[in-house]
Amino acid sequence: MNSKKVPVKMLVVVFFVVVLVATTVYLVGSSKAFRPASDSTLIPRDFDLPTPLFASNSAWRQRASSASVLASNDQQILTLYRALLGDTTDFSSGTGMDTAWPFIDVTYDDYSVAIFQAGNGGQDVTMLDYTRSATANNAKISANTDGTVTIQNAASSIRPAGPESADADGHVVIYNPDNSVEYDIWQATTSSRRRGGQTGSTISSAGVVDVFDTTGAGANPDSYYSARATGAPLLAGLLLPEDVESGTIAHALAFSIPGPRNTSVDPSSPSSGDYSYPMATTETDFYSTNPDALAPGQRIRLKQSLVDTDNDSINEDQLSPITQMFLATLRTYGGYVADNAGGFTFYSEDIHTANLDMTNAEVNALIGQPAGTALPAGKTKWQVVMEKLNEEMETIPLASGDYEGQNASMATYTTANFEIVSSAATAGYDNSTNTIDDYVSAAASASLITGAGPGGGPHIRSFTTSGVAETDPNKLFAYAEDYRGGV
Repeated sequence: MNSKKVPVKMLVVVFFVVVLVATTVYLVGSSKAFRPASDSTLIPRDFDLPTPLFASNSAWRQRASSASVLASNDQQILTLYRALLGDTTDFSSGTGMDTAWPFIDVTYDDYSVAIFQAGNGGQDVTMLDYTRSATANNAKISANTDGTVTIQNAASSIRPAGPESADADGHVVIYNPDNSVEYDIWQATTSSRRRGGQTGSTISSAGVVDVFDTTGAGANPDSYYSARATGAPLLAGLLLPEDVESGTIAHALAFSIPGPRNTSVDPSSPSSGDYSYPMATTETDFYSTNPDALAPGQRIRLKQSLVDTDNDSINEDQLSPITQMFLATLRTYGGYVADNAGGFTFYSEDIHTANLDMTNAEVNALIGQPAGTALPAGKTKWQVVMEKLNEEMETIPLASGDYEGQNASMATYTTANFEIVSSAATAGYDNSTNTIDDYVSAAASASLITGAGPGGGPHIRSFTTSGVAETDPNKLFAYAEDYRGGV
């Protein structure tokens, strides 16, 4: 937990409280905040995340612009290129691409991350995934005697990320703004239908639960998995509305690929050479045994000049500001392999909770349209912006080449737009000190307790964090009434 200085003449013990406030959503076609009653799937955030998240020396905030290119770069880019074209030669069962597609996709709906504000009290969650199989968590997450895990309640209804199927990741983040803690959940169940995309008032069960301090390293201890198979926090490397509103994405991005590396003889016990900080392990179900496959924690960087599939130069001045912002981030901070996916996939917040606080004119400017252009009806502003980003990223491949006319396992490319660079410097600490019980207990004790310093009386007063007195100063004493040694 974070420590704060205590005033010399006043002992203050602070615990945290979350205030539930009404939710709103910014929909296109209006510059004012409103939420149509008919759309029950939208649960937009009404609190800000303090971007950039995680410590300044964490991997997520280290610059990649000066990192050295690895000697293995050419072979690793080729291996990834072939995987994106459909090569599954060294993949475990069920891993790989359905269609050749060497372009970046940024999730913003299905397989994205939904974020909710923490509320008062806790909830007990049964550890079951969407197939009703019993699951387990890492050592930070202690279970109750009945096998459940206690996490903080959300302050609103909850809708795990889709799709509405049992194959969904069902990712949920419950974030406490008062102590900067995120509770990460994989395959959160919120209704009798055990699948993603279902709105409910509580989380009854989950496949995995983890907890992180978002002012910390943004990493787990070695070998720990999380709501991501590689142990990373869900908020780490996530593209957020706050990033876009600020005009700069000041952190590295998380991305996934088909078949992260796992060369261990026993894939369930990964080799330490198959992952690196800020990841704590690798995939044990969907992986590649190719030693040239990218490993979780490896870092990529975008080159300064780009080409299309025909190897013609791309004029970036013709791209919209949101795409230019995204490309600038990949050059400055790069991205880390964080998971397995069916493509070259980056992550943004789910449109069902993302709340882009920009006017219609600002959104139009961001997507490269004239200020007075009508935005499409029935879409949130975040959706409009993310769709534009995806549209333009379809013109920038991992590397140039005939991606549809080659045998994937023997494919070659002409020029790569990305390069593999040296790993981040380890931040030197992790989140293993604090368990989920530490965070839930602190959140449950929502009071501020005051007492006098040396020379003062024994009186103690407690207040809510909004300043309302909870105790009568004439009735609560730490010591005898005539004691003057302070509390």
